[in-house]
Amino acid sequence: MIQHLKTRPLYVYIIVASLFLALVLSSLLYVSHRRSLKQAVIKRYTSETLIKGCLFELGIKRQDVHIDGNRISVYVPRKISIDKIFEVFNALRPLSSSYSIRGNHIISLVIQDIPWDIDLLLPKEKSFVAIIVDDMGLSMKAAKKLGSINAALTFSILPFRPYSREVAWYLHSRGKELILHLPMEGNGKNPGKGAIYTYMRPEDIRSILSNDLSQIPFISGVNNHMGSKVTQDKAIMSIVYEELNKKGLFFVDSLTTRDSVCKALALKTGVPFASRDVFLDNKPTYKYISTQLRKLIFIGRYYRSAIGICHPHPMTIYVLKKEIPKLERQDVEV
Repeated sequence: MIQHLKTRPLYVYIIVASLFLALVLSSLLYVSHRRSLKQAVIKRYTSETLIKGCLFELGIKRQDVHIDGNRISVYVPRKISIDKIFEVFNALRPLSSSYSIRGNHIISLVIQDIPWDIDLLLPKEKSFVAIIVDDMGLSMKAAKKLGSINAALTFSILPFRPYSREVAWYLHSRGKELILHLPMEGNGKNPGKGAIYTYMRPEDIRSILSNDLSQIPFISGVNNHMGSKVTQDKAIMSIVYEELNKKGLFFVDSLTTRDSVCKALALKTGVPFASRDVFLDNKPTYKYISTQLRKLIFIGRYYRSAIGICHPHPMTIYVLKKEIPKLERQDVEV
């Protein structure tokens, strides 16, 4: 056996030694990486906790704080002065390698090598959010439940549905704003009767749009139902905008695709235009819808206005009934 070992070529031992060394180095690097990762997590948790501690001391509620990466947006209630906020956050100066105040509403600081921007959304004036309820016209029961909510919701009604006209008349009698939910070709799903498709001739598009508009009385505008293909098509949207201009109607882009041409074309044609900021109920759960509603409110506070789109799901109706009455106390108007 020993004699056999002695006769092995030298390169065999070199390969074995190299593999052993590589294994040791890999183990050391893995342990080092795990340790570095753990330290980074601890650093972030510690610095974030210190900031949250300041917000807690100020009496700012959890739902008024939104964390996106290293940026923290904070809605500041009227009862808390900006001077008080700066006074509390000054306690973090000794722990920060960098601390500055920009524009009288952003606190920038670095704690344990982690940079933070704390954006204070000050209550200068009331914010406005619009909530559009899509896919109306399928049920009178849902329309009556939503119509009973004491808020200026906008209802987007599909044409040629079992209760399209009845829903329109009922909601109009309740003083609600109505728009046409215009079916358009999307990602392969059937948009339903009255849809505009990319293969259609201009005269057919005008005829279908005219019929759709005549289906829903009392409308002040239009938004797209599906439409990820059509809203990318300048030629078709030009025809749609031309017809809307004739009738003095606005267009809201539901933004079902990032490649939409609707905004640029609206600026060119002069059609009154807006676009969706948040889909509220892609997941019909209480947690998801309420979280998305808070996101909508944050956008509204930051830009002073925002648009959310939802659907007449039972859970959506429940959340809207519960949460909308609270918005007035937060200087948010629907």
